[in-house]
Amino acid sequence: MRGTSLIAGAVGIMLFAAGPCIADNLELPPGPNRALVYGQCRTCHDLQYLKESAGITRDDWDQILISMRQYGLRIPQDQRDKILDYLGTYLGPKPPPAAAAGAPEATPEKVDGAAVYNEQCVACHQQNGEGVAEQFPPLKGNRDIFLSREFAARVVLFGLKGKIDVNGRAFDAEMPPLDVLSDQQIAAVVAYVRGAWGNDKLRPKDMAPIDAATVKTLRQQKDVSADQVYAQRRQLKGNGANK
Repeated sequence: MRGTSLIAGAVGIMLFAAGPCIADNLELPPGPNRALVYGQCRTCHDLQYLKESAGITRDDWDQILISMRQYGLRIPQDQRDKILDYLGTYLGPKPPPAAAAGAPEATPEKVDGAAVYNEQCVACHQQNGEGVAEQFPPLKGNRDIFLSREFAARVVLFGLKGKIDVNGRAFDAEMPPLDVLSDQQIAAVVAYVRGAWGNDKLRPKDMAPIDAATVKTLRQQKDVSADQVYAQRRQLKGNGANK
């Protein structure tokens, strides 16, 4: 009975917190696959429900993931296993001490941008890059990703909030910051999106690829909000960037 009530309560928190790509300032305990949890769970929810549910068993977390299928959760089995491992370990009844938890897994110098996209971006922007009508904008054919050399990386780092028009369609959602990703991962996923689905044809000839060093420099900018990134987008478009 206790497990059932915990699951019902956690699902209730999820539904209460649901919204289009809600961003929040909560931070989960460090550990392997934390970035995957951010990418999949924060797509449509505030992370408060994870904090509120911390301490339940791995089996309870498993039942929550099962119950969320009725609300649209669709993730590959390998990703689901990794998410469950993280939740059951770091948000389970006996999480490791903070000192023992250590930092997340080190990121290799060479990162597969397609793999990062599949873990972090597919839920909103879809495998084909076409997004979800009236909810999440397409990345396929989206000239915003070339507004400047750095702009797409800024969106990944700091998020984006505000009404936008992409390829004649209006969207009003909020993308959460994915600053939990490493500099290498952000550079790799931006490079992947800029080259996928024919987007390479939109690239200005004089625009150099983004690299991890540039992302690191961007990350050092403190207190950048999703609203400020939106304002920069308007400024770049007003200046005629990539028309």
